[in-house]
Amino acid sequence: MTFSLKGKTALITGGASGIGRAIARELASAGASVVIADMDPLGEQTAQDLRDREQQAVFVQTDMRSKAQVIQAVNTAITNFGSLDILINNAGIYPRGLIEETDEDMWDQVISINLKGPYLASQAALPYLRKNGGSIINIGSSHADIGLSELFAYSASKGGLLTMTRNLANTLSKYRIRVNCVNPGWVATEKEIKEREANGQSLESLIEMGKSLPLGRMQTEEDTSAMVRFLVSDQATQITGQFIHIDGGRSVYLGFQDNSLHADDAE
Repeated sequence: MTFSLKGKTALITGGASGIGRAIARELASAGASVVIADMDPLGEQTAQDLRDREQQAVFVQTDMRSKAQVIQAVNTAITNFGSLDILINNAGIYPRGLIEETDEDMWDQVISINLKGPYLASQAALPYLRKNGGSIINIGSSHADIGLSELFAYSASKGGLLTMTRNLANTLSKYRIRVNCVNPGWVATEKEIKEREANGQSLESLIEMGKSLPLGRMQTEEDTSAMVRFLVSDQATQITGQFIHIDGGRSVYLGFQDNSLHADDAE
């Protein structure tokens, strides 16, 4: 068995930036042809960067709330590469708000992108995934378990995604399609850093806060992409229906540890 994805085609929603871009780079480096589906036109630059490395990549602008556009994204994979073997449901938004601060429009938008989008993509991809078996990876969140109060709609959407994962893993096993959910923790994406800085937090203060997590740092985008690469490879053919936390231990210890546990001179 190998981590090589040569001859495979992957569709990555929300692949223009952040975790999605890291996954696109990871899978392309393993030999997969990738389709980047995103509303953000930056996705074209992400695809071009991969092509500049002599890797196979195309971009299709996609609104995950639109069934027609999601079908178009799947068709782009078939037209350009002839197959679809891997679906990464990564696209999502996370506006902050307690329940009393979450109006109906915000709720509908979050659920439409974070939960309806993966449903539409999985449904559209199914006829192609079941030809030779395949893999669906849903990108969830540790907040699906924690239920952070200020991320009311987001937490609910990711909780639904966990249930969808287990349902599809059971339903699609007869086609040898594996379905798993990767739950990132506190990831130091460019967007996260910019939002924190806009609220008066410096990068240095974020690093210090990261040291308070059980394993001593915030997660990187590559922490998540490495797990995704493993799960879609032949090394993981007996793994399905699982929720895998990439959170530095946050999900098993919700709080802050003593920074001295991660001093520079620790053995």
